Amino acid sequence: MMQGTYTAATGIASQQKRIDTIANNLANSNTTGFKASRLDFKDALYQNMQRVEQPQDGLNMRKGHGTLVAGTNRIFTEGQYLETGRDLDCYIDGEGFFTVQSPAGEIYYTRDGSFAKSSQADGEYLITADGYYVLDQNGQKIRIQGTSLEISPEGGLSEGGGAAEYARLGIVGFPNQEGLTAVSGNRYAASPASGQPAATDANVIQKVLEGSNVNLADEFSKLIRASRAMQLASRALSTADEMDGTAISTRR
Repeated sequence: MMQGTYTAATGIASQQKRIDTIANNLANSNTTGFKASRLDFKDALYQNMQRVEQPQDGLNMRKGHGTLVAGTNRIFTEGQYLETGRDLDCYIDGEGFFTVQSPAGEIYYTRDGSFAKSSQADGEYLITADGYYVLDQNGQKIRIQGTSLEISPEGGLSEGGGAAEYARLGIVGFPNQEGLTAVSGNRYAASPASGQPAATDANVIQKVLEGSNVNLADEFSKLIRASRAMQLASRALSTADEMDGTAISTRR
């Protein structure tokens, strides 16, 4: 009898995690460069049930033990194309990430190209919206020169008007970008699963931002299905509990 309770409980727990994932996607539907997540499931172990009739042949029944979360996958399709007209906004056309550095020195990667300027004692530096330094192709902080900024499709920074390029954005790709580890602030860290960063042929479009790739209609559809699956698992749990109660009362 208890097996029904355990099976229903695993279903409820799995669907709750799915709802939490969908809720996070919906909450970040307007976040620049955000990538939606998807929860994958797997069956728990099956148990072979012995038949009462003889002989015991290959027609034995298999009893499942519920559903478990197999993992969370990040969907790296490109997001919305948002024209802003702002010189410091950048959009990566293709697979790739901007390389940024935290104040503590950690290296991260992001698709969020809403940059800003940070005025310091030795000049102005290119930073992200939350204060991380944007790095060039050599892993160095980018110091902005002049009052105007022009960014070429290759990621080269110049003062415009035919001026020479003085830096180039550090845009990199990964052999397996789905293996990146998500960290706070819409950033990612390299992992053994993602492989090491390498050069990419992605282009940069200035004065444009990449919006979220969350599909609202798809997420609401998933939310309805997850809610109904959770209701079904809850009913199964209530039924299993009633059956256990009946069995205990009968024994008394």
